[in-house]
Amino acid sequence: MEARKLLLGAILLLGLCLAANPSAASLVTSLPSGTVYAMPAVNYYGTGPQTFGPGIVWTSTNATNNGGSVFGFTTLYSFGMPLNGDWDGALGPMAGLNDSFLDYGVTDTMTFTLPRPVKGVGGFMNYAPPTTVPIPTTIAVYDSTHTLIESYNLTFLTSGANDTGEFLGFLESSPIIKYFTLTDNFIGITDLTTVPSVPLPGAVWLLGSGLAGLLGLRRFRKG
Repeated sequence: MEARKLLLGAILLLGLCLAANPSAASLVTSLPSGTVYAMPAVNYYGTGPQTFGPGIVWTSTNATNNGGSVFGFTTLYSFGMPLNGDWDGALGPMAGLNDSFLDYGVTDTMTFTLPRPVKGVGGFMNYAPPTTVPIPTTIAVYDSTHTLIESYNLTFLTSGANDTGEFLGFLESSPIIKYFTLTDNFIGITDLTTVPSVPLPGAVWLLGSGLAGLLGLRRFRKG
């Protein structure tokens, strides 16, 4: 009976710890604890899939406009010059949507599918701000069931110099991010930073303590 109570207590404490750490999406401008994955220099045009890093899969819905989206692109890419400038290749291989609703009347999206859910994802990005009708440029994260976790519409303006932009991403309190999407207005990103999926330290410690106590109790009874 005592062993059962101890196990139930450990499970209860684990549940309380998880409840005290709910998922809470935050927009971030850096992920210092993350791992950076560079894209290969393949200068690919199309919809993908293209795989890099530990199994990250890039895809896009733009198959034809401007030749399709680009992945592992290493030459000049414009973000509405002179508004947000150009990337000239110095930042390394990038992915670019290569399409906008204002130019072609369709809304396209690039998606990074992660091999397993993570706590955080982001990257250094830029976009071509619309000069007439305000069409949003959106980044978003989804869970494994394709349920939206959080989204954000880009609003920044750069100096217009080459290779400018901002690092933006999302950070969660638990590893639930499976998909990272970038939508409209020629949005581009170089590298991808992810924060690994690690268990909640407090929850694991509590569960481990309960199980250790249970094992200790069993040994005591055997003695």
